[in-house]
Amino acid sequence: MYKHLFVVMLLIAVSCAHDDDAHAQAHESKKEDGHGNFAYKFDITNGIGAEEEGDEHNNVHGQFHFVSKEGLPIEVSYTADENGYHPHGDSLPTPPPTPEAILKALAYIEAHPRKEPLPQLPHGHGRH
Repeated sequence: MYKHLFVVMLLIAVSCAHDDDAHAQAHESKKEDGHGNFAYKFDITNGIGAEEEGDEHNNVHGQFHFVSKEGLPIEVSYTADENGYHPHGDSLPTPPPTPEAILKALAYIEAHPRKEPLPQLPHGHGRH
């Protein structure tokens, strides 16, 4: 599964490469121990690179980097495990901040817990 992730990352990085990168040189290293542990690294002279390590439990961590078409350096680090893929980087989109009114409402609810539970309706009698 994670090898497919590597291919996707490589395609993204290559698609961001500039036209003058046709003569770029690549340097690569990889290790596997036959028990599920692995490590690889590659760097290309045009600024594209990645490295990743993983273990027999499918826990993976790594990073990739490249230069955007606008000339900005992009770097993303990540972990991947039983809880999914978790990327981190300044170039990744982030959700907007929670509105102040929502934060105040949550604080009020927390400061004023319900003293009595809500009454239970008999089975089959929903609110209309």
